Parts: sequence; structure tokens; C-alpha cells
Amino acid sequence: MTEPLSVNESFNKLQVWAEAHAPEISFRPPAADSAIDNLEQKIVLTIPDDLRRLLRLADGETKTSAGMIGNWRLMPIAEIQAAWGWISKIAEKGAFEDLSPQTPPYIRPDWWHPGWLPIVSSDSGQYFCLDMDPTDQQRTGQVILFQQDQPERPLIAGSLQAWLDRVTRDLESGVYTYDEENGFNSEGLMWSALEEKHLFDDIPGKLIVKE
Repeated sequence: MTEPLSVNESFNKLQVWAEAHAPEISFRPPAADSAIDNLEQKIVLTIPDDLRRLLRLADGETKTSAGMIGNWRLMPIAEIQAAWGWISKIAEKGAFEDLSPQTPPYIRPDWWHPGWLPIVSSDSGQYFCLDMDPTDQQRTGQVILFQQDQPERPLIAGSLQAWLDRVTRDLESGVYTYDEENGFNSEGLMWSALEEKHLFDDIPGKLIVKE
């Protein structure tokens, strides 16, 4: 089995790919360790090493960036904190009480759980999250998809490192394409996910790469 690329290696390759194929993607400067530590204190969750490494390379994407993850943006620290706080707050007030999620056994059966840390945003209420409180603690840090208005909670990857590695390899091998008018041909780059690869097939104008 091929050893996955490190977070640093994957991000460097993503930058090179974006510069060559999607110049509308723009990253923010690296985050300071003090900012990462402050986020950890605010949300009372341990920031995993993979995310620390990523934030030290770039504090997410700019607000006007085209979206590195299939038109979805890597989130800066301020947006991570705001999204986590807002969703957790409305969950505490009972916004999701009567809703029934569809979760696999290794993800907690909650519509929202405060142990889920948003890291990539669709800018429309959907987030790729790091699961910091899975049913099996050995899976801590797995990547899941939270959709505010949909019940599916698929597992995307076993870790942020593994996900970035898969995304990078798929981009370099031509699985995905990008054009300035329509963006990526796969919303959320879901063909690099472990589950629910057809989840966004019905989005008008967004074509998912077929197997």
C-alpha cells in the first residue's frame, strides 16, 4: 500500500495544481501558533496535528477564492470558530431535536455534535468536519460531511492527511477538471470520498465524474 503524502506535501501539490489550472483559487497567509492555540481554547476541542500543519501553511482560503475542494473553501480560523459556535448554539436551543440523521456506526447518530470541527465550507450551510468524538476513539480525526438540511452524514476519509492525499492524487491524475465559468466538475470533490460519491449528482450544472 502506498504511503500517503504528508499534509505539507499534499498542500504544496495542491498549490501547484491550483496555480496551473485554477488561478481563481487563493490562499490566506499561514496562521500563527498563537491563533491556533486561541481557537483550541475557544472551542474546547483539541486541534489535531494534521489541521495544525495545514493552518501553519495557510489560514484557509480568501473569501473570494474559487474553492479548492470542488468549489468549497478551506476555512480560516475565524470562520471555523464562528461556524462551530453558531451551529452548536442553535443545536443547544433545540433546532435539530426532531430531525433524524442517517449515520454509519462509526459516526455518532446526531444531527450535529459539538465534537465536529468544520474545516471546509460550501458557503451554503454544508461543511466537511473533523470528527473529534467518534463512537470509536481510534477514529478520532476522521473526516465527515455535515449537511445542515440533509440527513446523510457520510464518512469521507479516515484522517485529514488521508483525504488531502487522495484529493491531490485525483486532481493530478485528471479525475477532476476546472474552468473559470463553471468551477470544478465535481461539487465537494466527492469522488475522493469513501462513501456517498453521488451525493451531489442532482445539483444543476454540476457534473460528477462517472466511474
